[in-house]
Amino acid sequence: MASQIPVSSTLRIDFETGLNEKGALVFKRRAFSNIKVEATAEQLFSAAGSIASVQNHPMGEVTRVDTYSLIG
Repeated sequence: MASQIPVSSTLRIDFETGLNEKGALVFKRRAFSNIKVEATAEQLFSAAGSIASVQNHPMGEVTRVDTYSLIG
């Protein structure tokens, strides 16, 4: 049976930067790596809110990307 070991986490925040010529929202993504793998969703969302508070554009989607090492 395979098991997984957490290796790293990345916090991605999309910011709404405006509209394109067709009227659809345009986003710019910022990624923050070396996030503690033990961080909870609440902690990451709070950090994203703090980061967004000093940005010029409103925060859109917040995503966590976890990387695991698989051991067989």
